[in-house]
Amino acid sequence: MTPQEFTQAKIAAMVTGVAAYMRQERDMYVRHSESLATRLRATIQAYFSPELLDRLKAITLHGARIPPPPFYLQAKEMSGGRFPDFVHMASITYIDVIVFHDEIEPRALFHGTVHAAQMSVLGFEKYVDLYVRGFVKHLSWLAIPLEEQAYKLEARFAADPEDKFSVEAEIKAWLEEGRY
Repeated sequence: MTPQEFTQAKIAAMVTGVAAYMRQERDMYVRHSESLATRLRATIQAYFSPELLDRLKAITLHGARIPPPPFYLQAKEMSGGRFPDFVHMASITYIDVIVFHDEIEPRALFHGTVHAAQMSVLGFEKYVDLYVRGFVKHLSWLAIPLEEQAYKLEARFAADPEDKFSVEAEIKAWLEEGRY
């Protein structure tokens, strides 16, 4: 498949499906999630607003795995196999709930919180629209600008703990620069 084969109606349907999936998963996991533990929050609090961190919840599945989403096979086919298998990912962010498969590591927490911040700053609907359109444009999960930003900020966080920056400001800058 090529990006030109996607009509606006098909993209809109994909956005609707992904948004519904994310809301459904969030609603399921939020019931069992908890606010970030003090030690985890301390690890990332210099980078995110207190308001976001106050809303953020986390859950660790301890060996259980998030099953592939209903659109997984289609996304994998569209991308020529370049779509991640959810069971191998460290975490998935569902709006304001980060679901970890195993132990919560600082980099995975940071990455998941970047996605929560993107949804907060951009708005959930716009985030999903940008995510799907980024995937359709590049037919690669890693080339989605929202993922690119999350990985770059995560690498910056890991490279120099003394380099404090506002993730929300970075998101707003990318938006203003039209990088999404």
